[in-house]
Amino acid sequence: MLSLRKERVSLNKKRRYSLNQKGVILLIATVVVAMLLVLTGVYFSGLITEKGFADRQRFILQATALAEAGLSQGVVELRKQIRTDLKLNVEIEKSSAVFEPYTDEDTADKDSLDFLCDFAGFTRTSDEEVTLSISSLPLEAGVSGGYTGNIIIRKPKDEFGDDIEAYSPMANVFKFPYQFIIEAVGTVTKTTPPIQKLLRLVPGEVKIEDSDVRVGEFEITVQRGNFARYALFTFHHRAPWGATVWFTERTNFTGPVHTNERFSFANNPGAHFTEEVTQHYTKARFYNNGWSILKDSESNPPYDVPIFDSGFSRGVDELNLESAITQADLKTQALGDMTEPESNGIYVPNNGTSLTGGIYIRGNSTIEMQVDDDGNAVYTITQGGDTKIITLDYDSKQTTIQTAQGTDTYSGLPEGVDGEGVIIYAKDNITNFSGIVQKDSQVTVSSEKDIIINNHIHYQEYNEGPPVNAEGYTNLLGIISWGGDVRIGTSAPDDLEIHGIVMAPDGVFTVDNFYSGSPRGEVTLLGGIITDYYGPFGTFSGTTPISGYGRNFVYDARMLAGMAPPYFPVLTNFVSFDDGGLDRKPVWEDRG
Repeated sequence: MLSLRKERVSLNKKRRYSLNQKGVILLIATVVVAMLLVLTGVYFSGLITEKGFADRQRFILQATALAEAGLSQGVVELRKQIRTDLKLNVEIEKSSAVFEPYTDEDTADKDSLDFLCDFAGFTRTSDEEVTLSISSLPLEAGVSGGYTGNIIIRKPKDEFGDDIEAYSPMANVFKFPYQFIIEAVGTVTKTTPPIQKLLRLVPGEVKIEDSDVRVGEFEITVQRGNFARYALFTFHHRAPWGATVWFTERTNFTGPVHTNERFSFANNPGAHFTEEVTQHYTKARFYNNGWSILKDSESNPPYDVPIFDSGFSRGVDELNLESAITQADLKTQALGDMTEPESNGIYVPNNGTSLTGGIYIRGNSTIEMQVDDDGNAVYTITQGGDTKIITLDYDSKQTTIQTAQGTDTYSGLPEGVDGEGVIIYAKDNITNFSGIVQKDSQVTVSSEKDIIINNHIHYQEYNEGPPVNAEGYTNLLGIISWGGDVRIGTSAPDDLEIHGIVMAPDGVFTVDNFYSGSPRGEVTLLGGIITDYYGPFGTFSGTTPISGYGRNFVYDARMLAGMAPPYFPVLTNFVSFDDGGLDRKPVWEDRG
């Protein structure tokens, strides 16, 4: 019995030990499972957190990209408002009185910011700025969000912190300086709340080619349009007798070119144009290896491939260059209070002590411009058997006239009634014209008939280039044949150089006997040409020059800054352009 009892006790102990061991194992298993659950939770929580963080970063990048798109649209919209909308609104105006209130000293009624509101659709939001709102263009499918923004225009400040106002540096020219800010907010709407990013383009200085350049600023110029704005303008782009005049590889134009008809191109490579070329007709003419064709195209490969650095636009509107200055106006300026003479001669109107007009010539004449040893402008004019040497002293504002009979000195210069600049008016042909335009001189030589150039015409001060230019200098020449042609004579040298704006509203600018002799090099013109028809300069066979000159016409960019020869015909309407500041990228600023 005792043995049986002992066995039972031992069995119970074993059972209790087994149960305790199972309990420990279960407890350990429970703890392990709990730990695994915790670790799993932590792991998945981390994954969720990382995904949320990654999603947020992705949405922030999307919002930034949207804001950048808004800034880009803002730049495009600003250029459009200034270069298209404002330009069109300015061009319908014909009176300077429209623009004068924006540039006078009284800014309480109107100022440069009001000008943008009235002509470019901006809204005045405070005394300090005007704005134009922008919003999202249609976005790609799957993009949840968009952008909004503002173009903000202010007046720039001078070194003392004062506003720089609009001003008028000369008659019929108005300057509007501005500073701009473009801000855009990109918004992604996939989250609650939405994620936003604000970026701004702000004025500042950047380093461009080792120079500090202001960005975020621009200036608009409004001026009465002038004929000198073109490197070439023709009403009819053909010879007066109907013959085709071709642009070949001997033709190079620096500056805007336009015709109210169509241009004709030959050879590959062909003519080279650095600025935009425009024509009214939709089709251009191509030589096509001798079998000319008309095509709505800028080239005719492989035979005819002109080079357009800034494009060739066809089918543009005709330009009606209605002039606000007439031939009679120039004659009046030259005669002053003098009655038009009936006999041939060289006349310098005066009251006995002072000049009262310009220089008037009746009968065929020759004119040579010179600069004497004292730096004075000298005009040697011969008409028939009469020669007058007219010397202009710009320092003393005196004019000396030397003839075979003696010398007379007058106060003043032969700058016409209004004093714009030297005006020479010839009733008949100028059979020989050449010389140097003195550095302080702005001159217009006009004739009712032909003007023949037989030697170089240079500005005293200019930059040889390349390309040749007169930037920074004031000497300027206009050559106008009202009822005839401007012609390069047979005695002119090879590689002739002419500085000046040439105009023949009822004729051509051409070369005498262009079809005979040997090739004579190029005519390099620094200026522009405005003619009714397009005069031939030479002949060619294929790509080989046969006779006459090639053309190397370089536009005088000073004309776009408001310059024009004195009493030169100007348009009845106004034009506007900016200084290129809209093309320089402003400084980026992240506003969070």
